[in-house]
Amino acid sequence: MLILVLEASTASAKAMLYRSGEGVAGILSRNYSAEAGDTVTLDADRIVGETLAVGRELLAEKGIDRVDVVATCSIWSHSLVLLDRDRRPVSKLSTWADTTPAVTTEKYRRDRPLYHELYQRTGCPIHSTYTLWKYVHAKEHGDVSKAAFIASMPDYLFLSLTGEFAAAPSTACGGAFLNTHSLDWDELALKVAGIEAGMLPRLVESEFTAPLAAAAAHALGIKAGTPVVITGADGAMNQVAAGGFGDNVMTLSVGTSAALRLTTNRPVLAEKPSTWCYVGPEHKWIVGCATAGAGNCVDWFGKRILGSQGGITLDQLGEGARGALAKGDAPIFLPFPAGERCPGWNDAKTAQMCGLKLSHDIYDLYYAVLEGVLFNLKQCYDITVPIVGRPPKYISVSGGIEKSPFWLSMAASIFGLPVYPDGRLHASSLGAACMGLKVGGEMKSVAAIKPLLDKRFDPDPALHGHYARRYRSYLRYYDLHSAAE
Repeated sequence: MLILVLEASTASAKAMLYRSGEGVAGILSRNYSAEAGDTVTLDADRIVGETLAVGRELLAEKGIDRVDVVATCSIWSHSLVLLDRDRRPVSKLSTWADTTPAVTTEKYRRDRPLYHELYQRTGCPIHSTYTLWKYVHAKEHGDVSKAAFIASMPDYLFLSLTGEFAAAPSTACGGAFLNTHSLDWDELALKVAGIEAGMLPRLVESEFTAPLAAAAAHALGIKAGTPVVITGADGAMNQVAAGGFGDNVMTLSVGTSAALRLTTNRPVLAEKPSTWCYVGPEHKWIVGCATAGAGNCVDWFGKRILGSQGGITLDQLGEGARGALAKGDAPIFLPFPAGERCPGWNDAKTAQMCGLKLSHDIYDLYYAVLEGVLFNLKQCYDITVPIVGRPPKYISVSGGIEKSPFWLSMAASIFGLPVYPDGRLHASSLGAACMGLKVGGEMKSVAAIKPLLDKRFDPDPALHGHYARRYRSYLRYYDLHSAAE
């Protein structure tokens, strides 16, 4: 069985070929063009076109003109594109990184009963990340008169491939319109938005398939009518590939942003909005937290701080950061240059470098950025584990963090758990391929997938006190920053 995975991520178009019994037969990834936009707003048709083009290029490279299944994958429904009656875009696609709706979400968060009730119903705090609040902002501050349908990035990708306007719950749950208990569109969320359910996609299961439409088939160079499986969001698919549905493993994805996740058999929510709770494949739930600052903080440091100097490699920065750790007096970084998700869900929060001294150099600052990202995730961990009721046995890590052994070793010591780099590129695409195997009858359940436990990073007991002291400092600066807002 040969599966073509097409993934439209936040920043790039990806394609993967997966052959049952053999594994990954090819991967191609390409950043979106400047014409497509940036990670904040995108041209929906252009990113679909560029995703199809990457798929066609990979197929041509391998000399393949026929696949058994096409599997789609994209970001959670942390995005919005408005469609007209013909289901054509009448707006740019606003991604999770677009915090323009912050002025609107701040207003609604002041209604504490509404804030808490929506969170308990949908598993989503009031935040500009979510489709619901992007739409409410557009309605209150813009023109939505031409909008007949409300879509997110994965909905539009599947629509473009098949002509079916549909969404799997494991994608739709990330838009704040879905009730995480009933797995249907939530009545209160619809009321807040002032819309009917018919404006949203038809809800289908993660294994739902529709035939590949003629135009998309022509663009890919394969046969029209090929089954296209809707799968689910990239975070859910990452959890699938990591074996997170079959073992007590926490997955930690560190890309542009970051997220940590644990699987449960039922919806689990905090007393007040802090974590999120989304449904995954096979009616399992994923409890976790997301942070807005991760790889983008490292990119900011490299481009904005080091850009004028250049010539410093990642390895050199890592070695310099080891020296900063040994000195032990680096500044404390609050990693919110793109606003805050968990724990405070303040879209307007900004980053800070605290305790900066004349003696600090670029390596101290780089170390502080790496540590600050992990401390924000430690905040998430400390909230998530108690409500789930069990600590994980270990953490499976994927994303750009895998390129830095030093950052991985820091993570093990800060979380106090063994850390295993996943080692598989494009884990979310691999998870989508696994869903294709299930649809094709070659896999009974995603719970059968076992984690990769190859290279291991263990906590360093000698650093426990050091990180505990610095984490307390981080929390103190965080509280001061939050109080000053």
